Amino acid sequence: MMHIPAVDQAFLLLLIVFCLGTCLVRAFWELEQVRARRVAAPPRGRTRKRD
Repeated sequence: MMHIPAVDQAFLLLLIVFCLGTCLVRAFWELEQVRARRVAAPPRGRTRKRD
């Protein structure tokens, strides 16, 4: 097994954490945008009530 210096390991760990955090934030942002669009959009099927 290769020995990687502690500084390089710390840098790689921070890089991985940053990438995963960015992906999670982006995924939650997309979900929130979809939810906000769905709430703001009027219902499509029942626009008028029949008497």
